[in-house]
Amino acid sequence: MKKKLFWPVLAPALALALAPVAPAAAQDVTVLMQELDDIREDLKILQRRTYNENDDNSKVEVRIGRLDELVRSTAGRLDELDHKIGRLEEKIDLINRDMDVRMKLLEGKKIESSGAAVVDNSPKFSAPVAKDAPTSIVGGAISGGDLQPLKKPTAADIYQQGLQALKDADFDRAEESFNTILGQFPQDKLAGNAQYWLGETYYARKDFERAAVAFGKGYQGYENSPKKADSLLKLGMSMQELGQKENACAAFTGLPEEFPKAEKQLLAKAAERAEQLGCK
Repeated sequence: MKKKLFWPVLAPALALALAPVAPAAAQDVTVLMQELDDIREDLKILQRRTYNENDDNSKVEVRIGRLDELVRSTAGRLDELDHKIGRLEEKIDLINRDMDVRMKLLEGKKIESSGAAVVDNSPKFSAPVAKDAPTSIVGGAISGGDLQPLKKPTAADIYQQGLQALKDADFDRAEESFNTILGQFPQDKLAGNAQYWLGETYYARKDFERAAVAFGKGYQGYENSPKKADSLLKLGMSMQELGQKENACAAFTGLPEEFPKAEKQLLAKAAERAEQLGCK
């Protein structure tokens, strides 16, 4: 979290600090390169004029000498700028390394020093030592009573694991989770839901016989379950897949009578299935 707080502040400031330096150096180099090009062009003109009989050779030689001095002067300035650019690149590299170290410090990661040795900046924790251990080991600071027992998963934890397994199409793991709830937490408020989703694991695998049994238990065995209407619909669908038209029609036509306040989508699905089968 600290990294997210600090980095947006540091990065723009660093960019603003370096921005005027690099463009200025680049601009100076561009100007000098243009000057060199102009000098080269003047030398070419003078060389052509040297062959002209009307020109004074002494004047030409003077001008060539001056241009030669300009070339040397410009080359010196280029060398100086090249040195400055090199120093600037070293500074930028140092800044980058410094930023990397700071980010790792904030994250508690290990940092490599310039000598290739490793500095451990990760948080330090005292390891618990068994009760009645020698004082030379314990140091009088830790006792066995400080150790907390592992938290057992609740019905809600297992239920969420089962739903996630269903989303991942891991039906075997989902079946195991819902059966665990039904076996270990039969009176939990999620037991009715677990019974319904257990049926869904069978239905998804086209095991319609076991699906029908599971949905039947979900419909009959959990009076206050919010999945009773859903269980009845899927019971009818399982019966339809098994070719038991009469039982399927009983479920589809009985659903709106028994659950008139069920979700509209659920009621519409039951009516659609009943029409497909020609239920009376």
